Amino acid sequence: MSELINVAFKNLNQQKARTFLTLLGIIIGIAAIVALVSVGDGMKAFVNEQFEKMGTNKIIIMPSGGAGQMSMITGMMSSVKLKQEDLRAVRAVRGVDEAAELIMRLAKVEFRGESQLTFVSGFPVDKTGKIIEDMQSYEIAEGNELKEGDDNKVVIGYLVANGGLFSRDVSLRNTLTINGHKFRVAGIMKKIGSKSDDASILMTLDAARKIFNEPEDIDMIFAQTKPGYNPSDVADVIKRQLRRIKNEKEGEESFQLRTTEQIMEKANSVLSVINAIFIGIAAISLVVGGIGIMNTMLMSVLERTREIGVMKAIGATNKRILSIFLAEAAFIGMIGGAVGILMGGLVSYGVSHAVAVYTGFQMKTVLSPQLLVGALLFSMLVGVISGVYPAMRAARMEPTTALRYE
Repeated sequence: MSELINVAFKNLNQQKARTFLTLLGIIIGIAAIVALVSVGDGMKAFVNEQFEKMGTNKIIIMPSGGAGQMSMITGMMSSVKLKQEDLRAVRAVRGVDEAAELIMRLAKVEFRGESQLTFVSGFPVDKTGKIIEDMQSYEIAEGNELKEGDDNKVVIGYLVANGGLFSRDVSLRNTLTINGHKFRVAGIMKKIGSKSDDASILMTLDAARKIFNEPEDIDMIFAQTKPGYNPSDVADVIKRQLRRIKNEKEGEESFQLRTTEQIMEKANSVLSVINAIFIGIAAISLVVGGIGIMNTMLMSVLERTREIGVMKAIGATNKRILSIFLAEAAFIGMIGGAVGILMGGLVSYGVSHAVAVYTGFQMKTVLSPQLLVGALLFSMLVGVISGVYPAMRAARMEPTTALRYE
């Protein structure tokens, strides 16, 4: 084996430029696959980490968005709203530990002569509000959280505070006018990474009901299940209860439910599909690289025809000739794979760093041992498969014909 490797390295070293160009195809293909898979795995890990922080024991209830799609915006814009009796029904379900209501509207916000539209959310500031804070990833960077009686105060998002909504920064104790009502800034949230969230404003539920004139309607209900209860089972009970009080048939509900576990599974499914598409695109580079190896090996066979004839004349078997050329092809695949893995890892780290800088999401690069070993073996396999035909052609040469070749 060591002799084959030495012979392969010597032969490839004699054609440095051609070998380098051949390696490029494999390097680019493997680098693309490693980078895309590691970034995709990092996205999955980030999503799962965020859901774990929220807790998988949460249930979200909101009005139907009209097209069967669950989103905060479609739920907020729906003409059908949840009511206080729906919240009471959810709280009464066995297995529900706490439930909290949220209302969210576009509001006119004024600051020092400027006026902008942005989302304003009202939520309870008692212990039930902790469910919403966990789900929406609200964390205070400066100032204080809202508490009971803070109906004239707000907490602003990162972009509102840092010139993302108005031309001037908004600081603690500044005054904002929202739908004609004045509020003092009590706190500033940490950067979440979502533009809509970072440009939003939070206030107490009572304050929101006052400025939006909404004494009854609810845009979303967040429920938390008790320990030992399966969220999916509790969600089914909630659905039956809401159908009963609304007198609605199955499949025709004016509301929709999702558990955080279901949302996480859906997100992972989407990411898996995206990852598979990216890998398919990157694999095209490997096909091109494989063709490059085949071309290089065919040229090598032609250039070394007399050498092959001499080897056969002194006793080299067809199997030996085949092994030499396959070793060269595998060597190209192995070197290209190793360099490609290194480059792919660097690219994925660069992408993760860029995401962290420009979005605030601390996404990690996941370079699993399975990915690294699999990529290296795959590149060697591509090399060997691409070298089979040239190697067989070299092995089948007649010694007399090969020796007369000019």
